[in-house]
Amino acid sequence: MMNPSVALHSFHSIQPRFQDRQSELVDWIVDLHYRSMELGQLPERDRLKNVMKRFCISERQIEKRFFETDRDYIYELSENSLSGLDIGKRHAFFGERSLDVLKEIYSKTETPDHLIHVTCTGYLAPSAPQIYFSDKDKAPEVTHAYHMGCYASLPAVRMAEALSKARSQKVDIVHTEMCSLHLDPANHSPEQMVVQSLFADGHMKYSVDSKHSGRRLEVHSVKEKIIPDSINDMTWVPSPTSMQMTLSKEVPDKIRGHLPAFLRELTQETHENIIFAIHPGGPKIIDSLQAQLELSDEQVAFSRKVLKERGNMSSATLPHVWKEILDSDYSGKVISLAFGPGLTIFGGMFEAKR
Repeated sequence: MMNPSVALHSFHSIQPRFQDRQSELVDWIVDLHYRSMELGQLPERDRLKNVMKRFCISERQIEKRFFETDRDYIYELSENSLSGLDIGKRHAFFGERSLDVLKEIYSKTETPDHLIHVTCTGYLAPSAPQIYFSDKDKAPEVTHAYHMGCYASLPAVRMAEALSKARSQKVDIVHTEMCSLHLDPANHSPEQMVVQSLFADGHMKYSVDSKHSGRRLEVHSVKEKIIPDSINDMTWVPSPTSMQMTLSKEVPDKIRGHLPAFLRELTQETHENIIFAIHPGGPKIIDSLQAQLELSDEQVAFSRKVLKERGNMSSATLPHVWKEILDSDYSGKVISLAFGPGLTIFGGMFEAKR
């Protein structure tokens, strides 16, 4: 007798506290950089202010983004602090808000057997899940899936699937991503203007087990590949004030060059009529993959919707795309793709069922 398939279900998104239209956020980011340049007495700052705005992602591609950040607190600039608060204070803020998110989820939801906490935007020990459940009568086992960047939902699913099969456990995956804590107003490079106008905050909880018979996303396979000669194309490292990202303009081309072979290993099926849940690392990622794989607009519509309505929420983005698929009337195969530091391609084959 075949073992029942493990599936993702019961998605619950927690809304960050603040939201703004992209045009307003871009104006705020550019003004913040200008203030930092002014305090640092950087020459030609008026010319640079106009140049910086040209590199920001427009409202045509992202309409709004959500943030947890208390901007007046995190980004209070001075001559002695051109970047804002130090990394310790930012992580303390992350811990407090993550704890609030867990309270909101588990005050209304049954405690799982195991919880996988996913993030790349804050690191504290003990972690928010350990603190939250420390005084509860029933506490789950906790596994931390940290510092894997935008693709982290897929290794988290791989871990949850293994735990569910080996132990017949109900596993919850919880993402708490606060990218807004990691802007650097003192770094005025074009690359940083793209990054700072792309990323946003997002939280998601979903369950993984083999017992759910309602709307679900069954897991068929999960696979990863590190692209050769790409280790400097995407990085995520600590600085004195924040986590700093580098993002090479060569990323879309390198992904495109290795994607066909990766997809052949992930699935032997044709792509026709299969929905693609692509992590929207940026507008060019979706455009590039759609053109290369000859996908219709309908096949990438869920990814474009999440990017436009929420921006890039790092590891929480793909779960938001999965939720959009399950909230629709689509039933059928789903190929999920995400990309992150390494440079790593991560993929999953799923099936949306009722």
